[in-house]
Order: sequence, then C-alpha cells, then structure tokens
Amino acid sequence: MGLPSRLIELVKGSIIAGMYAGLVYALAPISFQEFQVRVADALLILPFLDYFGFPAVVGLTIGCVLANIVSPYGVLDIAVGSLANFAAGIVAWFIGRRSKSILALITTSIIEALIVSFIVGYFIIYLIGGLGNLLIAIGLVLVGSIVSTCFIGVPLALFLMKRLGLK
Repeated sequence: MGLPSRLIELVKGSIIAGMYAGLVYALAPISFQEFQVRVADALLILPFLDYFGFPAVVGLTIGCVLANIVSPYGVLDIAVGSLANFAAGIVAWFIGRRSKSILALITTSIIEALIVSFIVGYFIIYLIGGLGNLLIAIGLVLVGSIVSTCFIGVPLALFLMKRLGLK
C-alpha cells in the first residue's frame, strides 16, 4: 500500500520549498540587490513537469517566503518576491500541461524571467524611489533571471525529462 497522493504532493512541495530557500541562503550575496543571479530561480521550471506540477508552484512560493526572511528589503520583499514566484510558477504549470516540447520549455523559462524581472525590478525602483530608472532596474534583474531560468533551469528540466523519465 502506497502513500496517499496528497501526502506525496505535500512532500514534493515541501522539498522544493526547502531547496529554494536553501539555495538562496547559501548564495545570499548574489540572491538580492539590483543585479542578482538568484540560482534558486532555476527551480521555477519545475511546475512545467507533470511530476511536480502545482505542488511545485506552492513549494516555490513558500520557499521564497522562507528565503526572503533574510532579505535586506524586509517584509515587503517577502510579499512581492513570493507573488513573483507564484505568478512564474503558475505560468510554467499552465504551459507545461499543454505542451512538453523544447520550444514550450524555453518559452516558459523566458516568460518566467520576464515576470520575475518586471515584478522585482519595479519593486526595487519603488524602494529606491522614483520611476526614472525602471527599465534599467528591470534589465538588471532580467540578466540574472535569464541566467537562472534559461541557462540553469532549462538544462535541469531537460535532464529530469530525459535521464529520469519525468514528464
């Protein structure tokens, strides 16, 4: 007799939350500020895979809450960052339910990077004050997000799909 599916989903989400928060803590010097490479964002692609699905969305959101506890931006970063992860995760889950092509995977990672960059970039400008450098702030976050989601996240998903047979 196996474990109930809800328990398995809870465990998957919890492990993803822990991995996300752990990566942010371990790489804190590059996980915050205007220019950041949040390596943990490579995990944002996991909801694309049916094996992880919606529990990964929840795990990534909770993981961001836990990770941003140490943010220099305080409670507001917990809310805004978690919203960004939730939005990016929902997009990955939605697209992944419809297609598993490499084009869909790459498109998903780019859309996720844009979502996170817009939300976090706008948030950074809000904290600094003024909207004069909004495109610069979004651009700085976008560079790091592309590194995480496209150059780390896509190969991670391809590995999980091909080597471990996850769909």
